Amino acid sequence: MSIGNYGRFLLGISLVLANLSAQALPTQGSEPPNFTAKDINGTEVNLYRLLDTQPDFAILHFFTSSTGEEIALRLQALDQLYGKKRLGIIAVGVKEDETALKKFAADLRVNYYILPDQPEVSSAYGPIQRLPLTFIISKNPAGKWMVERLLVGGGEREANIISEVADAYFVQKKLDDAHALADAALKAGEDPKAVGAVKGYAFVEQGKLDEAQNEFNQIQSKEGLASVALEKGELDKAVELASQAGPDSGYANTIKGTALMRSGKLDEAAQEFGAAATKDARGWQKSEAVAGKGRIEQEKGQVDTAIATYEQAIALDPYNVVALSNEGAAHRQKGDLQKAADVLDQAQKVSGDDTLVAIMLKQVQEEMKKANDTKRSELIRQQIADLHKRYEEQKAAGKPTDDWTSRPLVVAFLPSENATPAFFERAGTDVALRHEIEGRLQEDGNVQVVEREVLDKLLQELNLGSSELADSNTQLRLGKVLSAQLLGFIDFAKTGADAELYLRMVDTETTSIANQLRRPLKADSDLDALVTDVVNDLLGKMVTKRVLQGLIADAASDSAVLINLGKAHGAKVGQQFAVLQDGEPIIVGGREIGRKQTKVATLEVTEVEDQLATCKVTQKNDGAKLAKEMKIKVIGAK
Repeated sequence: MSIGNYGRFLLGISLVLANLSAQALPTQGSEPPNFTAKDINGTEVNLYRLLDTQPDFAILHFFTSSTGEEIALRLQALDQLYGKKRLGIIAVGVKEDETALKKFAADLRVNYYILPDQPEVSSAYGPIQRLPLTFIISKNPAGKWMVERLLVGGGEREANIISEVADAYFVQKKLDDAHALADAALKAGEDPKAVGAVKGYAFVEQGKLDEAQNEFNQIQSKEGLASVALEKGELDKAVELASQAGPDSGYANTIKGTALMRSGKLDEAAQEFGAAATKDARGWQKSEAVAGKGRIEQEKGQVDTAIATYEQAIALDPYNVVALSNEGAAHRQKGDLQKAADVLDQAQKVSGDDTLVAIMLKQVQEEMKKANDTKRSELIRQQIADLHKRYEEQKAAGKPTDDWTSRPLVVAFLPSENATPAFFERAGTDVALRHEIEGRLQEDGNVQVVEREVLDKLLQELNLGSSELADSNTQLRLGKVLSAQLLGFIDFAKTGADAELYLRMVDTETTSIANQLRRPLKADSDLDALVTDVVNDLLGKMVTKRVLQGLIADAASDSAVLINLGKAHGAKVGQQFAVLQDGEPIIVGGREIGRKQTKVATLEVTEVEDQLATCKVTQKNDGAKLAKEMKIKVIGAK
């Protein structure tokens, strides 16, 4: 063959392949081709215009009149329930003339669109090799129309068309609609097992586990019962029931994998997720398995691989909130805040009320705003240099001279001391909770929280690792440098299927534990309520039980005595302070342990600035004379 002929041969082959590719059936997740055609009544039907008027789904069904009666009746039932307002139904009679189709529609009293076989349609959705052929088309979370699912042939699943639409509503978390259509499917004579599965999993999603268990018992679904046990936290039972579901149940492998993952058996879980991917299951079920695989990859440090895996899970089910939030957390972990925000925004549109997604999205958006603030970045750089210098100076100088004055109520949260952190199925849960607790405390106004960005950069600048941070002397110096009265540590521990939040506050004066609390953290915990409870508990212990004391800074005038306590310390207009005079030393065992103190005057705060306050003398003992550096203590403190 000559070079010219060979080139023409290759060109011909490429054109044939391109033609075959162009004629391939649209696949799940792809955009449906548009067409315009007239139905048997002469009405022009444009697929995209129809889609724009249907908020939920469109059904495109290819059939023959000799074999399509049963599904046609079920489509008619769907049309009567949701047609024209929420569902658009188009049926195309393949190789059928218009007369036969009109008779078919009249006999069955069909009201939805029926189209004769036309090149505009068959070329876009061909070649059609098996009938019936049904496309369920929906709008994905990004607002684009896609093929939600594809049903080919006359098998059991294809015949249960109403159940399939009910399951599609379930995937979109429109659970009331899923239940309503499942009931309609049962009334239309569809398979009770298919109906029971939709209702059962919808009940699981709603948290109605007793109702779900009843549905799965009726259809004898071991994998369904395993999913109920999983949601109840009965992990061993979930594995046992899933093992009884049979070797062909892909979702049983997914349930086993999830139970093992929640138990911390990540390698075994990964094997189950891998097995699930090779077996038949619905798209949302496969998506759960793939997302589980990605979560284990991320936990093992394979963040880029995990992101690619999450994307596969989302392609299988664009409404998989866990996969979306995990991908967002992975991008955040890499420092790609824009991608994290984009994915979390998509997750929020899908979930609506997922607290973890809302918390992470808010935090990422705040981090992006701070990262783009160049003036703030320069101020932080200067602040870090000053703090580093102060740290080294205090390290060399030892204990400061003023050990009486209350420090500003400043809290610095140091990195976790836990060498084996708890595993969370939802990636980023620990980071989101830590940051949210810090943010809520700062918002209260009674407490100053050292910015995490400042703290992280300071620790990096000082080259302090976890072992140094655990040292009490280091903690003491850090507290002094940051002007922090308390250092906070937030850790998580695994307790079976659940976790526990453990928070400690360390006093930087004594390095003793000032406050501590524990809170259970279950899979269905209301994270917003949990954070509120923790913050209120901390504020109650830190603010209301605090002893505020300081020194007189200037006593030139009884109407304008200055003290070294201000807003940062918690001083407020109207507060009263006792002025104390040191007396005789208190000697025990030959060692001075303190001095007797006598109240000589009372001050009332009249003005407050950030680091100092102005007071007036409201009472003074005869002969008492106020002077700089005399001790003061808020009245009412114990």
